[in-house]
Amino acid sequence: MKITRRNLLSGLFALPFLFACAQMGGNAGVQRMYVINCGENRTNDLSRWTPGLNEGKAWVFSNHCYLIQHARGWMLWDTGISDLVAASPNGVTTANGLINARMPKPLSESLRELGVAPGAIKYLAMSHLHADHCGNANLFTAATLYMQENEYNAAFGPEPQKFNFVASNFEKLRASPAVKLKGDHDVFGDGSVVIKSAPGHTLGHQTLLVRLPKAGPVLLSGDMAHLQDNWEQQRVPSMNFNKDQSTQSMQSMRAFIAQTGAQLWINHDMAQSSRIPKAPAYVE
Repeated sequence: MKITRRNLLSGLFALPFLFACAQMGGNAGVQRMYVINCGENRTNDLSRWTPGLNEGKAWVFSNHCYLIQHARGWMLWDTGISDLVAASPNGVTTANGLINARMPKPLSESLRELGVAPGAIKYLAMSHLHADHCGNANLFTAATLYMQENEYNAAFGPEPQKFNFVASNFEKLRASPAVKLKGDHDVFGDGSVVIKSAPGHTLGHQTLLVRLPKAGPVLLSGDMAHLQDNWEQQRVPSMNFNKDQSTQSMQSMRAFIAQTGAQLWINHDMAQSSRIPKAPAYVE
């Protein structure tokens, strides 16, 4: 073949594309996700989460942390109920007696069983900063923190308690590198892990899309919805920061799910949770 200037230029322009394809092949992107039991919340009055229904009904909410293995390193989504609670077999009662929080096994122990030290977590994001989602955040000071800017400012501002945030749960992250978001964010730049802004439950609440190699796209709910029925009926708990934003977020995420074909994994829905493999098993 005769090498012409046109052929040479075409080849040069193709190199970046070929390199990108090579990077995407093999072990690139998300490889697997571990769903870790990070405690449970028990209540004697479900009606706080289902206004107008279930008054005085006892309920148990599941609670998880999600460890994502990506070609560029480990990412953790949510850090669960504080490991300190594991020392109390009968749990710790909070929220003026409304919730009894339990932690059967410390997150630090679950990670150790997977061979992952807290210092190995390079990327940390939480759906929001209520205590059952950020209870062990201080373990991960080596990670880069991804958080909506308004949630970050409220958490590390002068009055985090005004937003029902307990500063001692995450205070050590104040000095950590942080990416302060103003909306959606593609964490690795390859579409495999995307933070989706979904305010309402808190002022900077967010959900997470994870594209698994075999299971396909999964949207991790955070507290956008606590129960499958709440999701279907667009029911907003009475303690949410902003009811209108909560409804708008559910509507926008519903459209996003229709667009992507993602499964919605509702963090606190015990019935759905029982069907999802838990660590040390994993989902691909």
